[in-house]
Amino acid sequence: MKKIILIALGTIFLLGGGIGGTFFYLSTRHTAPGKAPPPPPKPIYFAQLSNLIVTVPADSSDSTPAYVQITLEFSSFDAKAVADFTSLQPIIKSQIISLLMQQTAKSLMDPAKHDALTTQCLAIANQVLNKSANYTPANPFTAAYITNIVEQN
Repeated sequence: MKKIILIALGTIFLLGGGIGGTFFYLSTRHTAPGKAPPPPPKPIYFAQLSNLIVTVPADSSDSTPAYVQITLEFSSFDAKAVADFTSLQPIIKSQIISLLMQQTAKSLMDPAKHDALTTQCLAIANQVLNKSANYTPANPFTAAYITNIVEQN
């Protein structure tokens, strides 16, 4: 009888140790030797150029005026770039309006041309920050997005 109790206690002790060890192992983080965990991602900041309204010809063969309202967002990993964007917004806005007024409503509403348009707007925003604010590192904005575009004839 004493033997059975000792065997049962030993089994319970080993089983409890195995379960406890498993929980301890699974609760700790393990990385491969020599590999550091990846750094946390940087936050993304957005600067908005909202509700630009321009009057453009409806089409190259049609001189009827059309009104296009467009909202652009610029993304950056640098919060200072967004603050500088806000202070330089009149310059950026003026140059982008000049760019838009060279287009027609048909070309502005064509989804196939939106990538080229956002690339040009991104270049304008980065150029203004680089030139007017002597921004370092150069080109703080990484992408531009058209978040709203409406045409009215």
